[in-house]
Amino acid sequence: MKKNLITLILMVLTVFTTFSSCKPQKAATTTNGGNPMSFSTNGSTVTVVLEGNTTTGYSWGYKIKNNTVAGYVSDEYKANNTDPNQMMVGAGGKHTFVFKALKQGTAYVTFDYAQHWKKGNKAGVRMLMIMVDDKLNATAAEVKRGE
Repeated sequence: MKKNLITLILMVLTVFTTFSSCKPQKAATTTNGGNPMSFSTNGSTVTVVLEGNTTTGYSWGYKIKNNTVAGYVSDEYKANNTDPNQMMVGAGGKHTFVFKALKQGTAYVTFDYAQHWKKGNKAGVRMLMIMVDDKLNATAAEVKRGE
């Protein structure tokens, strides 16, 4: 009886430990002038949302330092008003980037809000540190605020 109770307790602790490490990280929002950024993690996925306005010629780009730790999955820009019949020139939107944990370590993703076609006319820079543990769970923190 005592052996069964100990086995049951160990199983409950194992399940609790496994699932508690997979819970989503609360979304964090930071602002810097006109460049709000939010990010969240869910297991091995990191989602970053940056506000912008592509009708001005500015858009968000990114560079990953140590892309063997975290890799690019996708990015998408959506105007705030998604009805194509009501979209207006000058209306802003949100740019969503998704990255995936690939191996244990730390990666840095630098986002720049610029008119890339003008070679460096930047309006903002944000940097995110992505930390990946040995079970490929990711956490994130902003490490640099923009210009």
